Amino acid sequence: MIEQLTRQDFLDLSPDDLSVEHEGQQLKLQVLETRDLPPISPRQSPFVVVLGGPPSPVLPQGIYGLLHARHGRHDLFIVPISRDAEYTRYELIFN
Repeated sequence: MIEQLTRQDFLDLSPDDLSVEHEGQQLKLQVLETRDLPPISPRQSPFVVVLGGPPSPVLPQGIYGLLHARHGRHDLFIVPISRDAEYTRYELIFN
């Protein structure tokens, strides 16, 4: 369950440990950053995960099935936040 995911679950993952289903293909993502958020939400320990994917294709903002090597598939709201020659960066907020 998504409520059971913690910031720790996204640390020390290899680049092959995360992917998202997009247009019938698996798009590999890697964790670039995690950080805690102020505890002002119902979640005990809210946090942010920034993922890096290939520069193209860019996933539009929306709900995607994120496949986590240890925790299976979770439908999460993913937002693209920046793009450069190396990555498209996506933000996931758990609050």
